[in-house]
Parts: sequence; structure tokens; C-alpha cells
Amino acid sequence: MLLCSISRNRRILMATPKNSLLTSKKKKKVAVKTKKSGVLALDASRGLLYFTRAFHTEVDTKTCTPIIKSYVKKKFDKETARAILANPDYNFSYNHIAAYCYYDGLSDVEAIPEENHVWMAKRFADLAESGRPLVKEVEVKKKVDVYKPTIQDRMNEQLSEIIGDLEVLVDMQPSSDIPKMFEYLKTNTVAQAHIGKIRSYYEPIAAEFALLQSMPTATQLKKMSEAEQDNWEQIKEGYSNLSKKDVTMFVKFFDTMFSDLDAYANLKKASRAVRKPKPKSADKIVSKLKFKTDDNRYKIVSIDPTTIVGATELWVFNTKNRKLGKYVAEEHTQFTVKGTTLLFFNEKLSTQKTLRKPEAQLKEFGKAGKIALRTYMSDIKATETKMNGRLNEHTVLLKVSK
Repeated sequence: MLLCSISRNRRILMATPKNSLLTSKKKKKVAVKTKKSGVLALDASRGLLYFTRAFHTEVDTKTCTPIIKSYVKKKFDKETARAILANPDYNFSYNHIAAYCYYDGLSDVEAIPEENHVWMAKRFADLAESGRPLVKEVEVKKKVDVYKPTIQDRMNEQLSEIIGDLEVLVDMQPSSDIPKMFEYLKTNTVAQAHIGKIRSYYEPIAAEFALLQSMPTATQLKKMSEAEQDNWEQIKEGYSNLSKKDVTMFVKFFDTMFSDLDAYANLKKASRAVRKPKPKSADKIVSKLKFKTDDNRYKIVSIDPTTIVGATELWVFNTKNRKLGKYVAEEHTQFTVKGTTLLFFNEKLSTQKTLRKPEAQLKEFGKAGKIALRTYMSDIKATETKMNGRLNEHTVLLKVSK
């Protein structure tokens, strides 16, 4: 019995892997995702083949489509370009085609081998052939259901064209000759709505070049974590083809760009026409005016309140305190109303007096003409007081003069 137990334990020990009790499970290394440096950081001096390989590893695929489409628009006539671009977008997402298109637009680089030109010409010819039927389908569809682009669509198209023009200026860098961005914006009357979007597009790119100017020293790198060291190494390697002078030129270029964008935005704000308020109708102006429409005791009726607007003289009678008032407008102005208040009246010339015999005096007032009204107030023997412009439910509107 004891021998069997010993034998069984021995077999278990023999089946157990060596040092399984002593060794711990190895931790899986987390791969650090490499940050792509972008097309501006690529070295084009070593020919198309090297450029294409670097393009494949250092440029994001989503950048390929705008590069290829921009190349097609510049390289081919309008009809052929339209046919090529009618194809689905996946046809314009290949890195090697985008690399060729970008390289072909550069100057002072090695010539592209003939076989590459031939292959690419056939590629675009095939796309043009397959795109022509698609263009016709779109034309037929437009006849049936005409698409009208929205304002937002037009704005996005304009922005795309502006970015395309600015990319040409970026491709010319590094250079000591800084392009006059302000003149471009002014000449092309770029909309103010595009300024912020242009800035947002180039700020991340400018930030990378600014980062290159603050590269840490070897001593500083040692004090950093492994992930931070890897990140700085990737940045350094991505822009290794640029000298410190080149980086400084790029930083200056983007600083000038942002400065010109701000200056142009201020110009647009200053020249923007101030929206003029829509003139209100007389009915709307006097809609909240309080007045008494008629009075049976004194047998008087109010005039149309809209006639006050634009008048220069207004006669009123308060049925509660028996005061007859005369409002005179300020010189070179006319009356208007705000709520229940008369505006633009002369406080010195606008006066009122209490009528001792209102029935008779108001009857006489109703018969008086313009000439008689000139001295009517001064002929009333009563104390003269100032008017405050407030009209209320006891106020009867008697006469106006324009």
C-alpha cells in the first residue's frame, strides 16, 4: 500500500514541468502604437521607390483620397477627371498611388521611372473607362431628381478648395520666403466662417513642429518613462530628414499663417455691414398706447392714434383733472411712441393748463384753426405746468399737426 502511494506521487512529480512551482507567468508586452509622422515629414530626395515605402508606413490611409483626387483634377481635363472621380472612393485609398501623385507634383526630385508612368496612366485610363457610365447614370438621375446642394454643402466645398490652395503653400516649405497669406485671403474674399476651420485644420500640424523645437536632451530622456522615451524617439525619427533650421522655418510659416488669419478675421468683422432693424408700422408702434377713445360728458372723441407717429404737435385733454395739454416736438424731430410714453417732445415748450369751464372751452377748441391754436394756450388764464409724456386711460387725443 505504501509502495503504491510513493509510486503514484513519483509519477505526478515527473509529469510536472521543470521549475513550474518556481517560475511565474510572463507578462505580455504591450505594443506601443507608432504615431505616423505625415507626408510633410517624408524625405523625397531618395527617389520614388524609397518615398513610396516611407509613405506606406508614415502616412495615414485617410490622407490618400484627397491627394489622389486633387492630382486627378489638376492632371486631366474636366470631362476625364469627372469620369475618374465618379468611381467609388475605395479606388482612391491606395498608398502607392497617392505616393506617386504626391511625388509627381514635387520639384527638384529624381525623375519617375517610365514604367511607373505607364502603369499609372493605364490605371487612370481604366478608372475613366469604368467611370463614364457612372457619370451618365448620375446625369439621368439628376434629370429625374435634381439635387440642390445646401448652403452647408457649398461652404464645405469652398473650404476644401481653400485648403487645397494652402496645401500648395505648405508644400513649398521649408523656405525663407514666407507666402503672404493675408493677401491670398483678401484677394479670394474668403468667408469669415472659414477662418476658424482653416485654423483648426493646421493647428495640430503646427503643434508637431513646435514640439520638435523642445526636444529633450539625453539627460532629460533618462528621467522619463519608457513610453515617453519611445514617443520622443518616434517624433525624432519621423522628422529626421528636417534640420533645426527647417523646423524653425516651418514654425515661422505657421505663426505667420495664424497671425494673418487673425488679422483677416478682424478686417471682416470691421467691414461687416450692421443689420438695420426693420422699420415698425405705425399700428405696431401705438399698439400698447393707453388713451380714452371718447368722453360722453365733454362730448369729445380721440383721433386715430397712428397719426401721432411723425407729427410735430399733439393736443390732449385729461378728463380726470380737466387739464388741456400741448406737446411740441424737438427741433428737426418728430413724435413716436414707446409703450404708453410719447417720445422726442420739447420739455420746455410742452405745457398744460387746467380748464375752469371745460365744456365751453373744449367746444371753442374744436372750432379753432391752426392760426387760432397758436395763441389758444396763452389765452387760458390758469397756472402753466410741464408735461411728462405719459398718456393714460383718462387722456383724450384731440388734434395733431404734421
